Amino acid sequence: MAISIACLITFEIAKVSILEDPQANNFLCGFITRFSLSILFGWLLFNYGGKSLILCNKSSLHSMVWILPCLLVAFVNYPYTAIMSGEASIDQKNLIGLYALYILGIALLEEVIFRGILTVLAKDYFKNKRHAPLLITIICSALFSLFHLTNLLGGADIGYTLLQCIYTFLIGAMLTVTILKLNNIWLCFVIHAIFDFGGMIIIHLGSGNAWDLTFWILTIVSGVLCAGHIIYTLIKLEKNYVSGN
Repeated sequence: MAISIACLITFEIAKVSILEDPQANNFLCGFITRFSLSILFGWLLFNYGGKSLILCNKSSLHSMVWILPCLLVAFVNYPYTAIMSGEASIDQKNLIGLYALYILGIALLEEVIFRGILTVLAKDYFKNKRHAPLLITIICSALFSLFHLTNLLGGADIGYTLLQCIYTFLIGAMLTVTILKLNNIWLCFVIHAIFDFGGMIIIHLGSGNAWDLTFWILTIVSGVLCAGHIIYTLIKLEKNYVSGN
């Protein structure tokens, strides 16, 4: 806890620099802060009801097959065609390694909090209540979405932030159902990290329009397929919950 607070104060409030390049420093300090907080919240999760999420059983072939639609959504979030056509470009390729670390820190912290601690609390609160899986999914996803309004404090554009809140609700629902179905926080972490890596790479390291027509077509198609998969799974979870299985 002391280390996490020290990192938060040093790098997020005092803005102490480690590297000369401001962008590189932002990535490194952001990773250090988020990783230290992940350790703190991960310890809380491990000791207060979420041990099974962290020390999950070895992922089965069924689990790997089940997450394929979710992985598809994550992978198509990378602007392949925009980069190939020249509409967008990655201008700071030398920072990709630090950028990847930064993304891993974000994904790890958010998964520990929202698919870990928050889900455990919600499952305990809605235990033995009707439509518990649906209520857990809606509430955890809504809180995950609203959390991104804090980006406004960092100077983010309000239009982009509102759009982000919409799609983070959908991604949050996908990841919440994943954790309810598979009880494995690491699979959620992988999906989240891949999604964020592709979705923010042009914003942080590049220029141009990453969201071309092909991107939207792939996003809609993969999104519809995954939505059907998630809704079907949620219905099955509801039935199993009612039957007590």
